[in-house]
Amino acid sequence: MNQQNIFSHLVQNIARTGVVLITGLSLNLLIHDALYAATTTKDAVLGKNLIVNGNGEQGACDAVGNAVGSAIPSIPAWTTSGSFSVLCYGASGFEFVNNLGQTVRVSGLPDANSPGAENRGKNLFFGGANRSSSSGSQLLNLTDLAAIVDTGKGAYDLGAWLGGYTTDSDNVLLSLDFLNQDGLSLGKTSIASPTPEERNNTTGLLFKSTQGILPVGSRQVNVTLNMNYVRGRVNDAYADKLSFVVTQVPEPSIVPGFVASGAILVMLKLRQKRRLLE
Repeated sequence: MNQQNIFSHLVQNIARTGVVLITGLSLNLLIHDALYAATTTKDAVLGKNLIVNGNGEQGACDAVGNAVGSAIPSIPAWTTSGSFSVLCYGASGFEFVNNLGQTVRVSGLPDANSPGAENRGKNLFFGGANRSSSSGSQLLNLTDLAAIVDTGKGAYDLGAWLGGYTTDSDNVLLSLDFLNQDGLSLGKTSIASPTPEERNNTTGLLFKSTQGILPVGSRQVNVTLNMNYVRGRVNDAYADKLSFVVTQVPEPSIVPGFVASGAILVMLKLRQKRRLLE
């Protein structure tokens, strides 16, 4: 083979290799984009709870009530800070030695008989075994509901069972931050746990809720569950069965007076749906 043929053959091989490399790279990019879209996009559906793992049932729970660090159970769908954790209903409790050298027993944690949701499952969210505040959050995608939201017809219902331990003042704030497509806040709302007095100074959870209309332009909702520590051996802020449901406000009737009654009907239906989700 002369030098010209060798050079021609070499050029053809390089060309073929280049096509393979480019094709492979393109396929890898396409696969990566598809996987990225699948893991970051979740369709928002009307009439269904959009909070993922809102009852803490996905994953394990702390069966004692003193898990810290790497012993804290993994909590799917939630980004956490501090010692935000998941507690088992009926956790055994634990002992510790206080500053006076006395052994103190922590018991009476929430169980199947404590005030709370009727269908409560086996887990609930827990502030954590450290003497500090903690939080869990997740970002919900409302892009698929844009046509409804941008006409001011996206009604929402936020509800949860929130509570605490005996007379302790550790408390919960469940908040929503409505964001536009650029991530800028369009408004906020929240519900808070009952005070110890509202709980009759007993360990348990009470139902709290709020309703409203999604701000026009909302594309995401940042859900944050703040567990605020006040005093005590651990952060005894409790939460369970978090629910965020979006429905569509019905079209106004020909009779103007029906508009107000239609809005009331939507709120009543939202509450009925929430009860069914519990």
